[in-house]
Amino acid sequence: MNKIHIDSWSRKETYQFYQHVDLPTYLMTFQLDVTKLYHYVKKEGLSFYLSMIHTLLDIMNSIENFKYRFIDAEPYLMDMIHPSFTDQIEGSDQFKIVTLNIDSDLKTFNHKAKEKSKLQGSTFIDLKEEQRIDLVYITSFPWASYTQVSHAKNLDKYDAIPKCCWGKFEDIQGKKIMPFSIEVHHAFVDGLHIGKLITKLQEKLNQFE
Repeated sequence: MNKIHIDSWSRKETYQFYQHVDLPTYLMTFQLDVTKLYHYVKKEGLSFYLSMIHTLLDIMNSIENFKYRFIDAEPYLMDMIHPSFTDQIEGSDQFKIVTLNIDSDLKTFNHKAKEKSKLQGSTFIDLKEEQRIDLVYITSFPWASYTQVSHAKNLDKYDAIPKCCWGKFEDIQGKKIMPFSIEVHHAFVDGLHIGKLITKLQEKLNQFE
């Protein structure tokens, strides 16, 4: 990771303004076409959820603004960011939080994520892992589509970890359309950067065969 030198940072004024806002995070929801990803994972026997996580993190790691974090109230740029995601405990209606490093290969990530979840068993969370700040918090709501979502969190103006969620996709005119939400810290991420993320993410989703 690298500490940001604020005085020479092109984002200095924006950062200093939003750094002191009482509620500096904001959330946006979009519709994604996941048709090609859906058919790809079915063909390859992969998890749609884990494959979507990998695809999302691949794009987020390509956009610098999503890798900024606070350390002792100072801005830093992470080398890479990694997923911390909810997963259902086998044989239960309870859930756990699983954290692991992203892998460059989608199929390898699917395998490692399943193994990590299996090894964690019914333990709700590994607090040592969850203390990391190079994370993206991810969950899903596969039971229905939605138009709005919110996240449980502490009111901490220095919490800059993005929070992502997606819902059940709907079949619309032959396409599988899925709601996707992302919450970010405005000191680091503007609407422009979310626009880049959504555009690049949809382009990536369209490339699956």
